[in-house]
Amino acid sequence: MNELRELARVQDEQLAGQASGAGARALLAAIVAEEPGAEDAGSRTPKPRRTRRLVVGLVATAALAIAAVMAPTLLKRDATSYANTAIDIELRGDEYIARIKDPFADHALYAEAFQAMGLDIGMELIPVSPTQVGGIVRMGFAGTTMADKLGGGLEPEGCTLGQEANCFLTVTVSKGFKGRGVFYLGRPARPGEKYQAFGDAGRKGEMLEGYDADGRTVGKVVAEARGRGLRVVFQIIRPNPDGNGFGLDQDKQSAKVGDHWYVWAAEPEQVGTVRLLVTEKHLRKNPVTGD
Repeated sequence: MNELRELARVQDEQLAGQASGAGARALLAAIVAEEPGAEDAGSRTPKPRRTRRLVVGLVATAALAIAAVMAPTLLKRDATSYANTAIDIELRGDEYIARIKDPFADHALYAEAFQAMGLDIGMELIPVSPTQVGGIVRMGFAGTTMADKLGGGLEPEGCTLGQEANCFLTVTVSKGFKGRGVFYLGRPARPGEKYQAFGDAGRKGEMLEGYDADGRTVGKVVAEARGRGLRVVFQIIRPNPDGNGFGLDQDKQSAKVGDHWYVWAAEPEQVGTVRLLVTEKHLRKNPVTGD
């Protein structure tokens, strides 16, 4: 059975909450405004008279609660570093350098750290093919045009995550970065996870490294893939009339793909599996690359 590409469903809901909650402010306002002997609206029974000491005590308690809620905001003013179990961030010159200690942590921990440094940024780590690890594969921001001041990588550069003890995913953010948004950083996939971003399967570092599948017959490409111990799945594409781009016909995905069909792209599907984008007829122009 052919397998369709699973498109990543981006949910940009995970940014840090407001530092000073409306609930805390409302609580303080209600306590201060309330006079001894005041009644609940619509109530026929007067509330017991409160002593001044009780009112003062409640105000103090509310103030402490508000201070606790606002702690991250206060920390933003002078913080030059922050760390939790998932990530540590420090200000180095004109850049914040974030080092990810746990690439599988709850993304709320990453947002917590960025907020503590005065950055209204959310980050999620998603499974990607090997050449995309450490890269920012998607982002969405409002109130800023400074996307070029946000970067991802590996530390030290060129290291292999998961195979070297001192290899870490890193993120750099300009000190002057403004705006609010979320970005997605590539991490290695767990066994069985499908990639949410990937490089061409023939690229150096990918599963068909050094092999160009474009325009070859299915039989030849499948033989190459299986010779490397890879599983093969197919995605039948429908070229656009002008030859630029393509669509998918869901009803045709179960059709039997023959060795005489043609491959127009080879994409990493997940660890050990390559996905071939194919058509039954040969085309003068590759609809995937436009070449």
